[in-house]
Amino acid sequence: MGATRSRPAEDEDTDTQVSSGRTRWWVVALILGLPALLVVGFLVMVAIWVLADDSSESEQRPPRAAQVSVQATSAASAM
Repeated sequence: MGATRSRPAEDEDTDTQVSSGRTRWWVVALILGLPALLVVGFLVMVAIWVLADDSSESEQRPPRAAQVSVQATSAASAM
């Protein structure tokens, strides 16, 4: 019969220690999840920026026809 290996007593007392060869899944999740959250957040912000209605810009600028007529009258008055 084969001998069984027992874990040392100090490993059983602490929850933070992980035996060698075990994966710390919270580290893997942090490494993969944080950049993914940053990229998704950036894409959402860009989509909101592109799709947002910017009505204040149209209120500040006069229509193009008004700009042309102002330029035409100022050129005519300069002659």
